[in-house]
Amino acid sequence: MALNPSVDTSAELLEEFRLESSEQLPRCEQLLIELEQHPQDRERLRELFRLLHTVKGNLGVVGLPHLTPLPQAMEDVLAGLREGQLRFDSILGDILLLSLDQLRALLREALGGAPSGLSSAQIGSFCQALHALAAAPAERQDELRRLLLQQLDPSTRLQPAAPSQSPPDCLQILARHEIPLDEDMAFFLELMQASEKRSHYWQGRGLRLLALALAMNHLSGHPAQPAQLAAAICLHDLGMAFLPLSLLHKQERLSREERRQVQSHPRLGYDLLRRLPQWQAASEIILQHQEHADGNGYPKGNSEAEIVPGALILAIADTFDARTHERAHQTLSKRPRLRAILEINNLAGRQFSAHWVEVFNRVLQQQPELTRL
Repeated sequence: MALNPSVDTSAELLEEFRLESSEQLPRCEQLLIELEQHPQDRERLRELFRLLHTVKGNLGVVGLPHLTPLPQAMEDVLAGLREGQLRFDSILGDILLLSLDQLRALLREALGGAPSGLSSAQIGSFCQALHALAAAPAERQDELRRLLLQQLDPSTRLQPAAPSQSPPDCLQILARHEIPLDEDMAFFLELMQASEKRSHYWQGRGLRLLALALAMNHLSGHPAQPAQLAAAICLHDLGMAFLPLSLLHKQERLSREERRQVQSHPRLGYDLLRRLPQWQAASEIILQHQEHADGNGYPKGNSEAEIVPGALILAIADTFDARTHERAHQTLSKRPRLRAILEINNLAGRQFSAHWVEVFNRVLQQQPELTRL
């Protein structure tokens, strides 16, 4: 798809546009991620609309008016949100983030960079689908959101391709990291696997967390003792397994009391494991795995310097798994893997340790198979 700015556009003006858009588009992404946590925040929505409107206007100024249909279609969706005709949820957030990815790819190509791989027909189809969603009656919006998300990222609803060899099991992962399968570890694995049967949303989660978290720890030279980290992974959500299924499977927003019950789970797991003196480090990881680097987590509101490395690792691995696999009260569909990685990176220095986010990125670059377990 040949995209070239007007020959009359000065190089200086194009460079100014490139620099401005390199700041505006990441800010748009950040606002979309923040809106998921604060869907009623009108100021964030207004800022997002203004930024996108500015990008669209600048495209005409620099001789790229043929790129304006995509931001215009996105504006229509944002207008629907502002007017209350649409509601913001994780699926709509995914759609807008993936649309921003397309806009960024088109801009890169137009300014002499790598080809976007997008045809005019594809872009036209995406724009038409965005317009249709913006104008859809309430009863059709959910269907159109899901169809559009699959159109933008076909991998969202497809199972990963069958690997060329059988995926590892928990015992193989422990052996890979030289973690002995003693009586305690065997018991912890059994408890984890029994807990996973409590809810269909949890099946296979322990294996995925062991693989990713232990790989992050290994890449950084084992700041957490591997066996302690593995034990914490096995038992970190044991407290959740004792919550009512009606709460575990609730799809609506949690009430204050329900949120209090959920937030009690790290201390429950901690209280159980600290009875075994040799697993004190693991119990501390469990207690702290919901703490945030900026001090806004729970149960104690610790900041990064006060949080043990194993908990900083587990916080990222657990969130990545939650974003890429169904969780009842968090999302009704799996996120695209790239969207989940972007979300975690945008929370570096706030919810997550910036250092461990960088380690997370390097692990996934070196071992992409970890995202397909």
